[in-house]
Amino acid sequence: MKESTKGVLLSGLVYPGLGQFVLEAKFSGVLFAILTTAGLLVIFYRLTVRIYHALDPILSLLANNTLNWNQFIAILSHSSYDSWQIEGISLVLFLACWVLSSLHAFFVGQKIDRETG
Repeated sequence: MKESTKGVLLSGLVYPGLGQFVLEAKFSGVLFAILTTAGLLVIFYRLTVRIYHALDPILSLLANNTLNWNQFIAILSHSSYDSWQIEGISLVLFLACWVLSSLHAFFVGQKIDRETG
C-alpha cells in the first residue's frame, strides 16, 4: 500500500494525526491530535453541562407526572446560560483538523512515495 493512501486512511478514518505518526511526521501528528481532542472535549463538556442543567426541571416535572412535550422543548432550549457559539467554534475546529490532517497526511505520504520510488 502506498504511504499516501495509508496516511489518508489513518488520519481520515481512524483519528486525525495518526497518519502523521505512521509517516514519521510526529510534530504535526501531535498537533492535529491535540487540537482534535481539545475540540471534542469542549463539545462533550459543554453538552454535558447543558444536559445537567436540564435534568433537574425535567426530573421534577416527571416526578409530578406533569411533563409534556412543549415543556420538555422549553426546558431544553433554556437549559443553557449562553449561546452555542463555543460549541460551534469547537465543531469547526474539529472538522477542520480532520480535513487538514487527511490532506497533510496525503501530501507527506506522496513525498515519501516519490522518494522511495
